Amino acid sequence: MLSKLFYFLSKKASRKNLNKLINISLSKIITEKNKPILNIGSGGELEELIRKKFSNIYSIDIDKKRNPSQLLDICENDFSKKLNFKPTLICCFEVLEHTKNPTIAIKNMYELLNKGDYILASVPFNFHIHDEPNDYYRFTYYGLKMLFSDFSEVKIQKRNGWLESIFVNLIRLEKEKTISSKILGKFFILLYFILLPLILLIQKFFISNKLTTGYYVEAKK
Repeated sequence: MLSKLFYFLSKKASRKNLNKLINISLSKIITEKNKPILNIGSGGELEELIRKKFSNIYSIDIDKKRNPSQLLDICENDFSKKLNFKPTLICCFEVLEHTKNPTIAIKNMYELLNKGDYILASVPFNFHIHDEPNDYYRFTYYGLKMLFSDFSEVKIQKRNGWLESIFVNLIRLEKEKTISSKILGKFFILLYFILLPLILLIQKFFISNKLTTGYYVEAKK
């Protein structure tokens, strides 16, 4: 029971604002429940969030254990020809850092869409290594502007503030293998939520746009 609570609190801190940003985008972009949506990176809580709102979801992944609709790598050549689905929206949350070539991945998604269609994506910036050894990249605001430069409209938002991002990395010590690090990580989870009003106040008065846990991208072709 206690471990589930710490897991929930850890996710809430590390993915702060992500669900909110996704919900805002989905409400704005998709007005029909049965619109075809491609989710890249099958399963998990973020796919569940999409499935609660929409009925026509198709997922791809390179790991069959995640039970995707189709086993397929977003970086493959002739990606659009191999995909058994035609979406009007592509969701790519917490995936691009695990692709071997994010430039090709974004190019493949771009080519799959019609003009006026969207990609919603989230990526890490100041965030610990995870799902190793398949964790290859971190993305800056300017790197994302370059990667999504072919799109007609691109909106890039920070997911949280600079001090929050520091705490998130301390919290993620609980993912380490040693018992001492796990205990310290759990301590910082509790400390984060106890100090959150003060953390937000400090960020309000001492402003920095150069540090965040990650970014959220809304890109229109």
